[in-house]
Parts: sequence; structure tokens; C-alpha cells
Amino acid sequence: MPYYYLYLLIATLIVFFLFVLKSPAKIFEYPYFMAAVMAIFVLPQAYSLILFPGGVNMPEIKDMLLICSLCLWCCAFGYKFAPSVSIIRDISRPVDLDRFLIVGVAFALVGLASGVFLPRDQVAFGSRGGLTGVATIYMFFGSLIYPGFAICYYVFRKKINFFTVSALALSSISPLIAIVQGRREPTATVILALAVTSYFLFRKPPNRVVVFVGLFFAMLAIPATGDYRRIMHDEGISKIREVNLVENFKNFVTRESVLELRNGAAIIESTRIQRRYGWGAGYWNLLVHRFVPAQIVGRQTKEALLVGTNLEKIYSTELATNYEISPGSTITGMGDSYEQFGWFGCLFFAAVGMLFKSVWTAAMQPNAAFAQIFYIMICTSAMRAITHQTVDFVPAVTYQLIFLGAGYLFARIPDVPRLSRRAGARPPSPAKGKINQ
Repeated sequence: MPYYYLYLLIATLIVFFLFVLKSPAKIFEYPYFMAAVMAIFVLPQAYSLILFPGGVNMPEIKDMLLICSLCLWCCAFGYKFAPSVSIIRDISRPVDLDRFLIVGVAFALVGLASGVFLPRDQVAFGSRGGLTGVATIYMFFGSLIYPGFAICYYVFRKKINFFTVSALALSSISPLIAIVQGRREPTATVILALAVTSYFLFRKPPNRVVVFVGLFFAMLAIPATGDYRRIMHDEGISKIREVNLVENFKNFVTRESVLELRNGAAIIESTRIQRRYGWGAGYWNLLVHRFVPAQIVGRQTKEALLVGTNLEKIYSTELATNYEISPGSTITGMGDSYEQFGWFGCLFFAAVGMLFKSVWTAAMQPNAAFAQIFYIMICTSAMRAITHQTVDFVPAVTYQLIFLGAGYLFARIPDVPRLSRRAGARPPSPAKGKINQ
């Protein structure tokens, strides 16, 4: 019986990928890259979860697989809504490239400095892997390295000179180190920045074969990440050839292992038993956790802003079963959206789809540098809404709006004042309701 839900998920993915096969550039649009993440990250785990329930009951496994399909269809449903004209107008104005480069270099320098001066002895993690303590402040600003890299690469592709090459080299240091270390999210961010920026600037769609071979390679590579990191740490890059992608993937699927999808199913089961839903409190609590520094306002004040939890438990989930979530693993966005809203949690992905439709349409306007960089940065956050949890998305978008938005205000070319019209002269009327695609 659970295989029927697996077949439903596979059929859903096939429908999405048929559109990508017809038009490869669609892989850069929200519903289709979310389908790619579902295929790469969720599909192998779904098969393994059926073989190895690991203490989770089969009804919850069936529901978890069904929710995965529902979330994908909600991505497509939300993306069908008309884009917001006001959002398109506000974020698609051209920028001064020299000023925009200054923003990128400033972000890169702050990100590098935060990594260099991070006090290693004060790095502490919560039960689900979230940073706590003073290290969160350094990591908060350290994340600016990625929008900094995206901006520097964008300006570099627009005009190549000594300054843009130097800026790109500076901003590439931390991302390249993260890639070599085997960190998946920075790797995805860099690949997106390179591929999507090239598409925005030159409108050349990616090769079909490259797209699907890349997806297949990513599916094989993710289960091998642990072995890659271990070999890099213990033996160095000379032993990387010992990582067998096919064998690792086979073992991951056919042997019992830690599965984030199993964690999500356990969340669903526990939420049903306790009949306790967050009703959106998790989204607010993560905003408070990320943007209200206890070192400044005081721990007591920060905890007073939280709803139904405290700082120690903000990254933990109290399960009503004996199931234990492995440290460092995630609960998936499907699990945590159910924890917040039950079956209606999949509508979160529809709401995100509505936002992406507006940002994508703005990014397709000529010289919309800010919209294009903003789109790239929130793509990674949307992917985390599947692989990690949905409550991370709102703080991540807020972060980009604050810092990229400030850079946009600095670099944006001011509107040209309208000239006074001669008596009797009438300006040409713009076409109503038309937006350049």
C-alpha cells in the first residue's frame, strides 16, 4: 500500500520534469527547481523509508509521502497566480554597477571578517544543530559572503576589468572553501549564482542533457557527503577517489540509515497524538531568534517575545513517542509545516510560489540587477524549506530584504524627474497590464 504513495510522488515528479524537458530554462523557476530538490533529496529517502520504517508507523509514512506530492502541487498552484505589479515595479529598477560592486565587496569583507574573528571556543549548537550563543552574531554577518559573491559575479559578467576580477576573487574565498569542505548549501548557492546569473544576462537556456545529468549526479552525491567530509578531514584531498558514489547510494537506499524523511513522519505522528499545532508560532519564534540579539536586549526580554517556547527548546521538538531525532539531522519542511498547520501546512508552499512568481517576473525585466540577485538568494532558502524546515524561510527572506535592500537603495539609479509638458501636449499612454517577460 505505501508504494502507491511512492508511485504518486514519482508520477508527480515526471509531470514536472516533462515541462523541463520541453523547456530546460524552467529548471530555474520555482515549481521546477523545487521538484528537482524533491527528486534529489526526498525520492531516495522515500524508498528507503518504506523498507526501514525505524519506529515510525506505516500510516504516518503513507501520509508523509502524500504530503510530499501535495507540497509539490501547491508549489505549482501558488505559481499560477498573477504577479504583483507593485513588487515588480519596486524591485526591478536599474542600479549603478560601480555602486553595486561596492555593495558586493562590502558584503564579502564583512563575511570574511566574521569568519576570521568567530570565537571558536564559544560555538554551541542546539539539539537539532542550530547555533546558539554569541557565535550566532558572527554567523549572522558571515552569511553576507554569499550575496556578496553573487553581486561580484554579476558585475563581473557585465564588465570585466581589474576591479571586477579582484572583487570576484575576494568574494570567492569563503564559498570555495565551503565547497571543498563538502557543505551542500554553499555549493548549491554558488551553482545557482553561476547558472541563473548567466541565464538572466544572456537568456541562453541550459542544455537538457546537462540539466538531467546534473540532477542525477546530485542524487548520487548527497548520500556520499558524509564519507567525503570524513576523508577530507582525516586523509586529505588525495584520497577523494575512494568515495564511491554508486556504492554509497546503493547502501543508503537498501540499508537502514538516518533519514530526514523518517524524522518528518515522526513529527506528523507525534503532532497527531498530542493534538498540538503551532499555528504559525514557529515562524515568529525563528524571526525573534535570528533578529533579536540576547546579548543586547537581554535573555529575559528575548524569551518574553517567544510564543510557547524558550531559547533552549527553540530548535527541539518534544515527541510523544520513543522515536529520537538524530543530532544534526533535519525534520524536513513537510514535517514542520504539518506541525504548524496540519494538512493545511502544504499551503505554505503555495504562498511561497506566489512570492516567487512576482520576483521571477521582476528579475526577467531588463537591467533588474537587484531582483535577479534577490531571486538567486531566496532560491536557496526555498530549497531549505524542503530539506530542512519551512520556518527558516521567513527569516532568510527578511535577512536578504534588510541587507540586499539596503545595498539596493545605495546603488539604485534615481528616477528621472518628469519634464513639464507643453500646453496641450499629451504623453504616450503605456500599455495597460503588460509586463515584459
